[in-house]
Amino acid sequence: MDIEQLTASLKPWLATDTWHTGHALDEQRFHKALKSAFDKLGTPISFENFREAIVLGLGEYREKDAKTFENDVESYAQLGEDISYYIENSAE
Repeated sequence: MDIEQLTASLKPWLATDTWHTGHALDEQRFHKALKSAFDKLGTPISFENFREAIVLGLGEYREKDAKTFENDVESYAQLGEDISYYIENSAE
């Protein structure tokens, strides 16, 4: 897995201070970032890869967020993996 490419795909979502809030605009940025990642890297993408990419991405903006919002990081990593498997398993 190209973690640098995955991190780059997630940056537009992670760049905002509210990335973790679940606000509709943040959710939209998250889904657009996932689409970008899937278009470039394919599916599925593992929880571990998403988690690593989120932590690396946050490190460029707000390093403390990765630790402060650890549960959110893990939740979004799991959601990213779940969506990637859904896409993989529902493709025709």
